[in-house]
Amino acid sequence: MREIDRTHHEVVVEETATKAAVWVFGAFALFGLIAFRGASGSVRALGITLTVFLASLALCGSVRSLFVADRGRRILVVRRRIGKLSYEKVYPAGDIDRVFVHSTINGSGLSLRFKSGRRKGLTMSLGFGDNLEDTAAALNEFLYTPHRG
Repeated sequence: MREIDRTHHEVVVEETATKAAVWVFGAFALFGLIAFRGASGSVRALGITLTVFLASLALCGSVRSLFVADRGRRILVVRRRIGKLSYEKVYPAGDIDRVFVHSTINGSGLSLRFKSGRRKGLTMSLGFGDNLEDTAAALNEFLYTPHRG
C-alpha cells in the first residue's frame, strides 16, 4: 500500500495486486485441475471445490485498488480493478466514523467504521510492515474525520 498522489483537495492511496499470491494460488489451482482430472465421485467433487477455492484466492490477489479521499466533495471513493473490469463505490464522509487499521493473525489491513457502528474492510490483501497507520491517518484527515489510535 502506498500513497501515489496528494493535493490540497485529495489524497490517493493504491493497493497493488499481490503478484506472488496470484502465481502461487494460480499454480496450485492448475495443479488441482491436473491432479483430479481422472478422479470420480466425491474425490472429484472435493478436487473441483479445492481448485475453485484456490483459483478464487488467485483472483482476489490480482485486484488493484485505489482509495481517493476527496476533501472538497467529502467522499471516499474505492475503485477496484481486475484486468479490464472495474468497480467503484463512493462513501459519503458524513457516514464514516473513521478509517482504521485492523489486525489479524494473518496480517493487517484497512477498514471503515461507519457512524452506524457497521464495519467494512477496505483492503483486499493483508500484510505486515506496511505503514497502514499513516495511510489511515491521511485518509481520515482528508475526510475530516478524527484519527483515534
